[in-house]
Order: sequence, then C-alpha cells, then structure tokens
Amino acid sequence: MKEPITFIIPSFNREQLISRAIDSVLKQTNSNWELLIIDDGSNDGTKDLINSYLTDSRITYVYQENKGVSVARNIGINLASNNYIIFLDSDDELYPFLLEELHKIDLRNYDLIFWELKKCIDNKYSLWKPKNLGPMYNDMVGTFLAGSVCYKKEVLISAGSFDSKITFGENYELGIRISAIQNLNLNYIALPLAQQNLNTNNRESNSLENRLNSILYQYKKHEINYRSNLKAKSEINYLIGFLLEESNMKSEALDRYKLSWFSNLFHIKALLKILYLKHLK
Repeated sequence: MKEPITFIIPSFNREQLISRAIDSVLKQTNSNWELLIIDDGSNDGTKDLINSYLTDSRITYVYQENKGVSVARNIGINLASNNYIIFLDSDDELYPFLLEELHKIDLRNYDLIFWELKKCIDNKYSLWKPKNLGPMYNDMVGTFLAGSVCYKKEVLISAGSFDSKITFGENYELGIRISAIQNLNLNYIALPLAQQNLNTNNRESNSLENRLNSILYQYKKHEINYRSNLKAKSEINYLIGFLLEESNMKSEALDRYKLSWFSNLFHIKALLKILYLKHLK
C-alpha cells in the first residue's frame, strides 16, 4: 500500500521565494499527498500568492499570528491527515521523484526515512548525507534537516513535537528527543531527493541573537545529557563561544571556550581561541 504523505511548509514573509517550494510539491510524479502551508503572520503578499494555488484541493492554507517556526510546524502536525510527514522550508525544493522513491519501500515498516540532500548555501553547492549523529542521538545514522527526512506522525507526537522556544536548530533539538525513543525503525535512501536553498542574509533565524539564544536554550534543556557526552558538550560550548565572540562578548566567549577545551582536551580549536582571546586582553 502506498501511504499518502503530508507536506508542511511554514512561512514568514517569503512571497518572493515560496512558489519554488510549492511548485516542487505539485511536480511530484506521485500525486498522493496533501500540502499544509502555515503562514506565521506574514505581512507581505504571501497570502495573495498562495491563494492562487488553492484551486488544488490538496493544498490548505492556515494563517496564524507570528509565533515562530516551531509553533507553525506543530500546527501542521496537528492538522495532518496522513500518517507520514515531510517538512519543507519555504525556500527549498523537492526533486520530482521523491515520493516515487519513497513508495519503493513500505513506509509502514519505518518510523523515519532519511535521504541525501543537495545544499546550496549562498550559491555554494555541497551534498549532505545522513551520518552518525553521535551519542547525543544514541549514535543514530540520519539527518534532521528540513526536506531530508520523512517522519511517522506518531513519532513526532511521542517526542513532544517542536519546542516553541527554539527558532534556530529546532530540527536537531527535536532529533535529540526522537533518538531517545526505543526501537525506532529507520531507512536510508542513498539518493539526493531535495535541495536546500539558503541565502544566509535572508533568514531571520540566522541572526546572531537568535542563534545564540536558541543554542543556549538547547544546552540548558539537555544539560544532563551533555554532562555525560563530553565531546558533544565541548562542541556546543565552542559554538556558544563563537557566537558570543561574534557578538563582541569576548569575556563570556573566553569562558565558553575554556569549558569547551576542559570538556575535550583534544579540541585544539578551543585551545587556540583561548590563547587568542587571552592575548587580546
């Protein structure tokens, strides 16, 4: 049996970009899907643009006051009428044969299905493949980037869905909680089936303040797990230190780099940052 898929696209002021994402769903060679577009309070022409697509009964448009991408995705989860869900960011695109490839396997046997993703970041291309995500994810081999994974709906609900307090890295924070679920059945399609298109200057979630607040929140939320996974603790504190340094908070950054290095003495980049910032004093 070919399970129908629900696509969920959250959007905020993406009038100039979202057509590419919607069109990539419409171009699927398999037509057994629904598309939920959750508008997170756009004040540009997004609504008028999407109205032009609503002649297709498979597409549903929902408007909410601006509450963030995680809340928008959770609304989509609650509204999804199918058992399998794929999230797509409003500036990304699916390849036309994605559903065709998914339906070569029996989705009912799996909780998560991963595939490869072509990334175009500021016009630089690379290939993103599922990989071992480390002990914070119970050594799961996978990827949680939007457009690179199909979720069984009950898995999302069991994990608590997206944390509304996180607006950067929310996919991977959810992944930490999903990977704690026992006896997950996984599959990996060794093909690129979507493309992530990212202009870092156009995404509000990439602001220094937003990235820093989200990563700090994630670290505090999962601090107990980080204490028992020192390499992951070192990596996240290095990232926090970098964001603090970029925010011109040098003293706070130095403290985080020290915590990063003390957690993993082989993290040479953290040591070099410590020496550099001490030299500036």
